[in-house]
Parts: sequence; C-alpha cells; structure tokens
Amino acid sequence: MQTSDIYIIKITPYRESSNLYEAIAKDYGKITLIHKGVKTNKKKFSLELFCSYKINWSGKGGIKFLREYDIIERLDLLPKHNIVGMYFNELMHYLTKNDYQIEKLYSHYGDSLKSLKTSNNFLIDLNNYEIGILILTGHYLIFDTDANDQIIDKRKNYSYIPDFGPKIDSSSKNTYSGETLAALSGSYFYNDKTIKESRVLMKRLIDYYIQPKKIKTREILKYISL
Repeated sequence: MQTSDIYIIKITPYRESSNLYEAIAKDYGKITLIHKGVKTNKKKFSLELFCSYKINWSGKGGIKFLREYDIIERLDLLPKHNIVGMYFNELMHYLTKNDYQIEKLYSHYGDSLKSLKTSNNFLIDLNNYEIGILILTGHYLIFDTDANDQIIDKRKNYSYIPDFGPKIDSSSKNTYSGETLAALSGSYFYNDKTIKESRVLMKRLIDYYIQPKKIKTREILKYISL
C-alpha cells in the first residue's frame, strides 16, 4: 500500500460504476487510478479537479487501485480560474509520462493553481507555469543568455531556436526583444510589450514540444478576460 498527496488532472468515466483518474502524486509523478464502484456506492464520493487529496493506493501495473482518500484542500477557484486550471491540466497530461518520478512536479502544479487566486495578471502565471513544467520535464529553456553564452542585451532583438536558445537577429519577422527574454528569465519587469511578446514565444515553444498534439483549452482562453 502506498500513501500519497495528489491532484487530479483528468477524470474519465470507466464502465458503469467507476472512474479513472489521471493524477499527479507527490514524490512519485503522474499515475492513473481506478476508483471502483464510486457511482453506485453512496458511501463513496468522486474525486474532483483542483482539490488536493491524501490517498492510499495499491498496484504495480499501469492502473493503480484507489483505496482510501481524504480532502486536504479544496481551492474553490473562480470560473475563469477554472479555465486556466484546465489548460494547466491539459499541458500536464501532454508533457508527463506515467510512473516517471519528477521531483517538484506536484508542488509546481499546486503552487501554480494557488497563485491564480491572488494573481494580478494571468498571462504572467501562464508563463511561469509553462516555463516550470517544461524545465521539470527535461526540456531545454534559457532566456538570460544567448546561444553564444552572451548575456541578453535588453536593447537588441533575438530569434529563439528551440533546444538552442536566443540568437541575435535584427532581420527576421519572428523576433523578441531582449527585454522580453529578460522578463521571462525573471530578471526584468513585465509590461504590456513584454507580456504580449512573451505569450507569442511561449505558445510557439509549447507547440514545438507537444507536436503533433493540439491544446483544446487554448481556444477557450481567448474568450475569458485575462
């Protein structure tokens, strides 16, 4: 029997009475759990998104068996927070593999959800979540130096080559200011310009690393006030 703190990122009905949960487990990674009989047993309740739980589970195969569970914290996000959270979940689903331990994955996800409740700008939260999960899942991201190991110059423009980093570029259409790269690195402030450019760059990087998959919740994000 294993004991873990978890967040559910995906819920799928299974047969007539059960649910399958895709979950991020603290100190373990992403796992799939089966919750047997939850729809027919009145003493059981379905686990929800955006809640942390302490659970007991068993099993060594691809699907674990959920045994016991208690709520640790229900975040009670606003509707627009829920949409951003669904995007977090979809990205987590695409970028992680089952039973592959990743340190700090659970805390990064939980901290990112909680930050939505006090956020002044959700676009910056999206950047922070995306950068964190890409780094945690082993993807190369660098914003403070260019491909030649030179410190980013805020006065210059750069193209960004996935898996290599920024490159000084004054002629291409798809370039980003040094200020934007510095903001993404955490060493410079965000303003209207750097936020706009940073979202273009981060969407491009996310698409590169999850191809050929497409993120469905991104379409919904267009219609909420960020």
